[in-house]
Amino acid sequence: MNKYLNPQKYLIRVSKLFPKLIGLWEKRMINKYGKQPLKHQPVFIIGAPRTGSTILYQVITNSFDVLYIDNLTCNFQNNLFYGFWLSKKLTKHKPHNNFESYHGNTQNYGYRAPSECGGYWYRWLPESHHFIDYDEINVKMIEEIKREITAVTNYFNKPIIFKNLNAGQRLRLLTQCFPNAKYIFIKRLPLFTAQSIYKSRLKLNIPKNQVWGILPKNFKNLEKLDLYQLITGQIYQLEKQILIDHKLVKKGNFLTLNYEELDNLSVLDKIEQFIKANYRQDAIPIDIKNNNKLTLSPEEEITFKQQINKLDWNTYGLK
Repeated sequence: MNKYLNPQKYLIRVSKLFPKLIGLWEKRMINKYGKQPLKHQPVFIIGAPRTGSTILYQVITNSFDVLYIDNLTCNFQNNLFYGFWLSKKLTKHKPHNNFESYHGNTQNYGYRAPSECGGYWYRWLPESHHFIDYDEINVKMIEEIKREITAVTNYFNKPIIFKNLNAGQRLRLLTQCFPNAKYIFIKRLPLFTAQSIYKSRLKLNIPKNQVWGILPKNFKNLEKLDLYQLITGQIYQLEKQILIDHKLVKKGNFLTLNYEELDNLSVLDKIEQFIKANYRQDAIPIDIKNNNKLTLSPEEEITFKQQINKLDWNTYGLK
């Protein structure tokens, strides 16, 4: 063994040499704990890209005694129960104290940092599109997702926080898996959301005719539009779909937060009451800074405002 190899990396590598043994052990644990009544409802953070969902996810998972998929666990996205178990053994589920990311990705910030781990959901769902309608849902899918997440929740006796923004386009599936699940819908002023998506696209060199990030139901139509219309339409359609489907969520289990209120520490008390989790005493507190600052050129600002003002951001045309 290389004496300089990180012990966690070594254990991960060793674990991956025995997938069948892990699978057999995990199956027994899931059968045992997954058939029990669910002790805590899962919580899903949803919304459009660049609305502050990552910092919200980081603050919640660091401030409260909850479960979440960290980067170590995500290494075992096909054996999630084992990933959580191994993470507990190696990290003791200590606070991650990480509030950094690169376009929502935290892989470079340690094994304990919160991960979106989209690959976990692609075990059942397509990568080609993100909106999931009823005709794509089957009983086997529902039962497997429900049993696995229930097993993890019951074994550790804590609620799981998921931040994978695709979930906002999957409410028709998730509400069948977990009828009493909770959802935190994070929004941001459309101009600053659009600006952030626009700047990220330029940095990542995303083609102008391609929707970047979360794909709304009608993303193929959006790709026929100019870039300003595409970005504005993406935000609008993602949020509209969430509001269309939020009627499927149990009353009282849907919380809307605005990015602009996250710098008020009282928002944590609102979240505490919503998710019913205890504050951690060993976590580093953080003040969230509001980064709403216009950096667009005057021409870009005018064009985005024109597109934004064409749309109804209050009712999304649903009344």
